[in-house]
Amino acid sequence: MKVNSIDKNSISFNGFYDCNALKKVLSFAEKNGALFASTTALVLSAARPVSIMMTPNTDRENKKIACAKAVTSTILDFVITFAISAPIVKAVGKINNNPQKYLKPETIEYLKNGAENLKDSKAYTLANQMFKLGIGIAIAAPKAILNLLGMPYILDLFFKKENKKSDLEKNGVTFKGKISDKLSNLIGKTMDNKRVKDFSVKNADSNFPMHINAIKDAFTTGVFVAGLSKSKKLEDNRKTPLIYNSLIATTLSIISGYIIDASTKKSADKFIQKLTETNKSDPNLNKYIDGFRIAKPVMILGIMYYLVIPLMSTFFADRIKVKNHKSNSNS
Repeated sequence: MKVNSIDKNSISFNGFYDCNALKKVLSFAEKNGALFASTTALVLSAARPVSIMMTPNTDRENKKIACAKAVTSTILDFVITFAISAPIVKAVGKINNNPQKYLKPETIEYLKNGAENLKDSKAYTLANQMFKLGIGIAIAAPKAILNLLGMPYILDLFFKKENKKSDLEKNGVTFKGKISDKLSNLIGKTMDNKRVKDFSVKNADSNFPMHINAIKDAFTTGVFVAGLSKSKKLEDNRKTPLIYNSLIATTLSIISGYIIDASTKKSADKFIQKLTETNKSDPNLNKYIDGFRIAKPVMILGIMYYLVIPLMSTFFADRIKVKNHKSNSNS
């Protein structure tokens, strides 16, 4: 009896690389990297409280506070990023569609940096993404402050049986105002700046998406820790483990993120090569490639921060708190 053999050469993943869902995800990441990162965090964050609450041999109250911080931070990050990124992405889009209107001729030529078209230039792509990804750093301070203010309400809402509706306040933030060409002109003038142009050309081939996400996470955590240390909303014995938790989680996620990003470089290059071969006639190919380069560090840092590290950071933070408490008791 003859069994039909499978031709190995007939097995292909071209369907995946040509998948509309993949293209939409990569296009989303390229168009609005900051919102893509927030959306990814929102999806992954569903598992973070579970991971925290499963941490063994750890004070339950400290786990509740860590969960409240995680939930508040993620929700605020998404809402604020969505509100602020929309007009900026729209303004950058106007420049992309009509660069001659918003950029000086010498800026266009300089940022081409050897590319035939401006949109194909890595330097111009970096200049674009500085505004799109930079949104995350810009909102770090207000997000951290609102995070501190919102934690008590999240604790009340999810973790206290005696929760009273009267204790919960609904605060809405509205963003009004007609967005015109003013924002596009402002961004265009910034791109005309010699330092911005030189930076974009010099770092065109750098791992800018990973760097900007790492800076954003570090800055956000720094602002949060500084505010928490002065906050009177939590007792001092609850602040310490949360501060250590935040510092450990961010530090481990950034370090592990760079290690994983570097170790998967060859795989990423193969992915881009296959994506290019499959979609070589697609006019949006460069967008898919740029989107992948933005999505990769976001996914790596997100998976580490929301799924892998919460259990470790909560466990070690509680150990540090207990050790410090014993040291103070003996002194």
